[in-house]
Amino acid sequence: MALRTPEQIWKDCCTATVDIRVQHGLRGAIEYLIGDKLMMFAQTGETNPEFLAELPAFSKRIRKLFTAAEIEDHFERAEYAARVDPDILKGASAEEIEQLQEGFEDDRRSRERRDWVKAMLLRSGS
Repeated sequence: MALRTPEQIWKDCCTATVDIRVQHGLRGAIEYLIGDKLMMFAQTGETNPEFLAELPAFSKRIRKLFTAAEIEDHFERAEYAARVDPDILKGASAEEIEQLQEGFEDDRRSRERRDWVKAMLLRSGS
């Protein structure tokens, strides 16, 4: 069985999104396509130039499936969900703090990726 190309992957995801929207509504569809598939695609693109090269076309297709307001709303919800309680370190042991700090670094990279993807998707005229 031949491996699918990055282009085939994003096209299949976009096709599936139409059915997901019918079955699970806007929120389910946008979480599937942007929150899961596009974000994973962008993460893979950080180390795989074939995926990175397909991001503009994938983004253009997403902009045909969702309005800018729907995309913006998705990212607002994602940013809210990713907030960290400022009191999280209170009373934590040194070991817990070390584990949390590792998680904070992963969260920082995810936020940077999310911000970059959001800017790419909301860029007009692309």
